Amino acid sequence: MAIAITLSEYLSKNNVKYELVKHKHTAASLDSSKSAHIPSSHMSKPVVLVNKSGEHIMAIVSAGNRLSLPRLNDITGQEYNLVSEQKLGELFPDCDRGAIPAIGEAYQMKMLVDDSLLATEHVYIEASDHNHLIKMPHKQYVNMLDKTPHGDISGKRIGISRSARRYQRDWRL
Repeated sequence: MAIAITLSEYLSKNNVKYELVKHKHTAASLDSSKSAHIPSSHMSKPVVLVNKSGEHIMAIVSAGNRLSLPRLNDITGQEYNLVSEQKLGELFPDCDRGAIPAIGEAYQMKMLVDDSLLATEHVYIEASDHNHLIKMPHKQYVNMLDKTPHGDISGKRIGISRSARRYQRDWRL
């Protein structure tokens, strides 16, 4: 698949310049950053939420951080909760499960971006499968998100990736 049709059309329509980066198959954004040898702070991770009215929002944080739901709710003035895996499949039909691109606008979804991602040299985004990332220069990313709200929505650091934990476990004496 490499890149979802919806995402490809959105990037093309908005004249977004990017590079496709191939990496070994991974299950999570943090593992993708490790596999592609990029800092987790440059890897975007979308978290899709829904409020009581049924409105969705995509919160985007770096792969090495959790989302702070209390901060997001304070910023938006609403109460959001995680969307179910089943609903994610409905919202992102052309994406592999767990490989949602961190560009909600391509899927007509509101977004809120963590400030830390606006300060990186490059931003990496899942391309919709578990083997490819989109690499975007800082300026291109910021221009694309020109009218997107942002704030400090990062929570605690996650720690090491699943693959790193597995290797640690394999190498214990």
